[in-house]
Parts: sequence; structure tokens; C-alpha cells
Amino acid sequence: MSHSFTLKNGSKALFNPEDSRLSITTPLGEVQHNTLGRAESRLLDLLLAEPGVIKSREQIIEHTWNDRVVASGSLNQVVFSLRNLLNDSRDHEILMTIPRRGYRFNPAYVSAGTTPQIQPTPAPVELEIPRAPAPTADAPAPVPAPVEPKQPIAWLSIAYAVTLLTCLATLAHYTFSAKAPSIEVASTQRDQLTINTLGSSRDSARALYTALEQQLQDLPKHLIGQVWINQSRSNYSISCIRADQSTRNMLFNPQQKPLASLLAQCLEVTL
Repeated sequence: MSHSFTLKNGSKALFNPEDSRLSITTPLGEVQHNTLGRAESRLLDLLLAEPGVIKSREQIIEHTWNDRVVASGSLNQVVFSLRNLLNDSRDHEILMTIPRRGYRFNPAYVSAGTTPQIQPTPAPVELEIPRAPAPTADAPAPVPAPVEPKQPIAWLSIAYAVTLLTCLATLAHYTFSAKAPSIEVASTQRDQLTINTLGSSRDSARALYTALEQQLQDLPKHLIGQVWINQSRSNYSISCIRADQSTRNMLFNPQQKPLASLLAQCLEVTL
């Protein structure tokens, strides 16, 4: 069963759990096709099956990984990946975290299922064609009207067919040439802190870590948790999972505040 829902920017999303395909249509009509990973697909299917119902971490792990033993941060990473695809990584309005209980899909963004109504075919209307009176001896037989040549109609039909084929070929080109956006992660371990940098490819993810490596040298040694860093133009978005499994999201401008102090603030456990 496919699931339809909307995104915060007005885009329409259609998710098919059978082939893990997530298609997003922007307000401008552009279509993006994404093939989700197995864990992301099963998690999204579970939450969309009952929008608004809170699913505990235990329920999600059992459904998503089928009783396989996974690391404690695996679920957090899958949720983080899904939120990036749904443009929900900043305020978590769509895939909502319920503190100490689990996650739920916001039902306000779920599209109500509608079945298109087929309009009945109208019954053909019989037109009464007036008949010409029969010729009499005094009145001559009516002269039939000249028949217009059919060439203009034939040319219009050919022109219409060519135009239709051109439109279909253009649509097929853009549909099949669109590439699904991908997210690659480069991970580095520093004592009890895992630093993940994101990019459209593995090389770009490593390049982002290299660009920030000098600033990361000043990180305090006692930090515990996981950090995801993604570059967005001149700013960086940072998502943290702390030691107590709570999360926080921040924006970072390298010209305003040192990265090391911002990461320490992001990973600080609130008592």
C-alpha cells in the first residue's frame, strides 16, 4: 500500500514500501525519485501505517531490523537520514520525537486517501436531421452542396500527433534522466565521540572533514556522543546525539563562533 503525504515546502510525496521508492513532486512540478535503504524504508512504512501513533524505540527496532542486534545509535542515524530526505532535519515537525517514549509521524502532513471518481459517459444524443422534400414535377431536384476537401483536417491531425509525441519524448527524457539525490557519510572516532560529515559523495564527505579538521583539534577530550555535520552554503548544520540519547540541532557560522565550543554546547547534557 502506497502512502501519500506533504512536506513543509508544499511538495507532494508518495512512498511505495514494496520497492522502497520515495517520489517527491515540488510545487514547480519537478519530480525527485529516491530509493530508501532497507531500515529507512521499514521505519517510514511503520510510522505511516498509523500516523499520529507513538512507536517506541523497542517496537521500531524489532520491526526495522527483525530482532537483529544493532548498535544503540543505529536508530538515531536512520531517523536522521529520513529527516534529511523529508527536509525535516531542523524542527522535526513531520517525523516527531516524543521524549522518553519514541517517534510518530505527524498526521497533519498525511494526505487523505482519495479514489478518483469516474464520470459516467453521457448517453449519445440523437440529432434529428431534417430531410429535404422529395422533388416534384414542378420543382427541380435540389443541388447537393459542394463537399469541402478533407486535406486541412488531415494536416491538423498530423500536426497534433507530432506535438503530442514531442511532449511525451521531452517528459520521458526528464523523468528518466533525473538522478536521485544521495547522502554519503564519512565517520571519524575521537575517544568516545563519533564525528560524521555528510556529502553528496564519499569524497565530498571526507573533504568536509578535512576542511574542519583544524578546528576539531580544539575539542575537549571528555565529549561523549555522536555528531553529524553538513555544509549548507556558508553555514553548517549540526545534529548531536548526547550520551543520554537526547538530541539537538544547531546552525553554525564559522565566522561567528568557533566550531569546538559549538560542539561542546551541542553535546552538553541538560539535567
